[in-house]
Amino acid sequence: MSAPEPFKMLCSYAYFRVKRMDEFLSRFPGGPPMLFGDSGAHSARTLGIHLTLEDYAAWCRRWDNQLTVYSNLDVIGAPEATYRNQKRLEAMGLQPLPVFHTGEPWYWLERYLDEGYTYIALGKLLGNPVNVVTPWLVKAFQLAEGRAVFHGFGMTVWNLLRAFPFYSVDSSTWGRGFRWGRMKLFDQGQWLTVRLRDRAAVLRHRDLIRQHGYDPVMLAHHDTYDRAAMGGLCAVAYHRAEAWLRRRHRPVAMPSGLHNPFRRDLTSVPAGLHLYLADATKQWLLRGATGVHRYDHPPTIEKE
Repeated sequence: MSAPEPFKMLCSYAYFRVKRMDEFLSRFPGGPPMLFGDSGAHSARTLGIHLTLEDYAAWCRRWDNQLTVYSNLDVIGAPEATYRNQKRLEAMGLQPLPVFHTGEPWYWLERYLDEGYTYIALGKLLGNPVNVVTPWLVKAFQLAEGRAVFHGFGMTVWNLLRAFPFYSVDSSTWGRGFRWGRMKLFDQGQWLTVRLRDRAAVLRHRDLIRQHGYDPVMLAHHDTYDRAAMGGLCAVAYHRAEAWLRRRHRPVAMPSGLHNPFRRDLTSVPAGLHLYLADATKQWLLRGATGVHRYDHPPTIEKE
């Protein structure tokens, strides 16, 4: 059995720009996580935050030792502006992940490939019908075959994850269980939904809940419900899905090329699939990491 991998999470500059990332990451069980840095440009607009390229560059540079990889400051619907930002950040000594969006001319993806980018993020995947995204992904993977691998921003459509060998994806939907009271469990390639504090539903899936490393009693009743532990359980379900996808697609290796976006040595980063959990709050990421660590390192029961 292979050694457990680090916890994986995505943090957006829009939410974490004033946080001490070194102190935050030092609190994670099992050592520092793999950290994907994202500009959070869309969130910044929603929150009314004025985000500049220089500020984002300063954040990436300040936390260079903590960031495993970080993406470009993309401009949805303006591929030329996105490309200019890529080159401006590189001129500042940074190596961001380029971003290509659905609906943009294929010329821009081909340009990134021709220039030797081997790890490219695909954006604006959400909000499009599956029957529209599917042929678009088919073409993207065909163009990149043997030359580059992809990160899927917000890509958690299960049928698409089963079909396409992404190198990495991120998900903010992992937290819906502890926020909306509907827990998603993962079992042998399928997702099962359990309503929290629904004793009959919990009893039906009690063995699977135990396989996730938790006591079903925690979910069955108002008096025993532990919302903090729910963050860990939700993260474990996605952790199990990540491992299943890696087995399905086999390890997705990073091709060699001129541009290496990883801030650490590429040889130290395991092959994909990597599923980064995204959230705007530190406490839920920590709770998720705690759950995954417990799952990978179950407590030893000593015999009397």
